[in-house]
Formats: sequence, structure tokens, C-alpha cells
Amino acid sequence: MAIAAPSAHDGPGQRLETSTGLGWRTVQAARYSDPPATAEFCVESNQLFIVLATSGQYRLEHRSRGKWHGEVRRPGSICIVSPGRHNLIRWRSASNTPLRSLHLLLDPAAAGGVPALDRANEYDPFVAASTWALAGALDSGAPALYADAIAQALVTHLAWRTRRPARRDGAQLPSLSPRQVDRITEYMRAKIAENVTIEELAAIVNVSKFHFIRVFGSTTGLTPYRYLRRMRLQAGAELLHGTSYSVAQIAPMCGYRSARQFATAFRTEYGRSPTDYRR
Repeated sequence: MAIAAPSAHDGPGQRLETSTGLGWRTVQAARYSDPPATAEFCVESNQLFIVLATSGQYRLEHRSRGKWHGEVRRPGSICIVSPGRHNLIRWRSASNTPLRSLHLLLDPAAAGGVPALDRANEYDPFVAASTWALAGALDSGAPALYADAIAQALVTHLAWRTRRPARRDGAQLPSLSPRQVDRITEYMRAKIAENVTIEELAAIVNVSKFHFIRVFGSTTGLTPYRYLRRMRLQAGAELLHGTSYSVAQIAPMCGYRSARQFATAFRTEYGRSPTDYRR
């Protein structure tokens, strides 16, 4: 996924389609086809920059404090770069599926200015739904009234999320360590087609199920169920793009009892049916 602003830095990817000519004011959008691997390069923009992975799987690495840090990215993964930030990154493909991404440049002034809010690893259902909606708007050539309304809501949401006040009692919510989250995530991934229980997940980090629900939510922003649901649908998105399996075959591979149940969840997450997503 090329982290490259449509009008500020084109990076190593090939631009396939843009919102130029659609009259959008609050957001610029572009689709990219990305190479399977890159050398390190710098990402920067004077606007709020959001990248949505739409196809393929890859390992993205960024340099911080003299060291490279990385994580695997899949369809639905989102990177947010604050205005004025400079990020040194590189990536390599982790699958045979072509890499595709959607790049969004948003005007932070739409919400009175947005401070530093890089949240590359934090999942937010509203951000996910909004970025997929803008992807669909670009595909269909939607008018400015529609695209700008979504972009305005997205920027406002990010500003609120960044600035929301701390808890009045000053207490800090309990949380899991990154290592613990990784262990839980790997377990979920290994059991993605099975019925995973809260008790199983709590046992991984050796806490009660009630405490686990609380700390997992405070750490990830999601309940364990919603987190697993997101992983299942990301796996489904990969299979839709990278294989010829039917929706009926993919559903049980992702932990859904029927194609209908899978399709309903998929549409809720990505704003389109599995069939439309595959096209």
C-alpha cells in the first residue's frame, strides 16, 4: 500500500483513478496500484492523509527512534498521517494478490484543525465505514454533496476522538500489553473458522473473562466479538480478491454459518456486498 498523497507525493505506486473533475472540496481521493516491494521513502503532507488498503496483504514497516517497526496489513487496514508529519516507511507483499489502496487527502480546517493523531494500528468502525464509503463514491463518481458530507463527518469525528476529555476521576483504564494483544490476535487468526469463546481468550493472558472483556475493550476500542468479526471479514475480503472460491465456500472459512450471514456482515463492514467487492 503506497502511503503517498495524491497531490503532494506520488510515491512508488501507479495512480489508477482520482476524484479530479468531480467537484469534491473537502476531500481528494485516488486509487493506486502498488508494487510488491519498495525501498524506504518519506511520506509527508500538509493535509490530513488517510490510506485504506483495499487488496492484497503486505508487511509495512516504519522507522522510529532509529529502528524499524512493522505489522501485517490487509484489506480494511487504515493508516492516518497528521498534517506536517514526516514518516519513513517501506513494505513488501505477503501474498500473491495485487496490492491496491485508496488515498484520501482531507482538509483539517473542516473541523477547526486536527492535531497530531497518527493512529495506524487503532481500528475505528466509523473511520472504516467512512473510508469505504468514499471508496464507493469514487467508484461511482458521486457528487460533491455526498462525498464532502462524508469527509466532513470523518474529519469532525477524528478531531473529537483526539480531543475528547479525559475521565473526570483521573483513573487510568486498565490495558493489555502489545505482546498480549499479539498473542490474542494470533489465536483468533488460527481459530478464525471456529467458535472462539471469551474463556479461551481470557486464558491466553491469564485473567477472568469479566476482566478480559474490560481490558480488551479499553486497549483496542472494540469488544472481543467485534475485533474477531473484523478479522473474519478482512480474511473474507482477501479470499474474495485472491481466490475463485464462491461466497458460499468463503463463509464457513471465515466462521460464518451461511453465505447470507456472511454477506450481511460484509455489507455492514465494507458498505458493499461480497459480489460487488470482488468486481
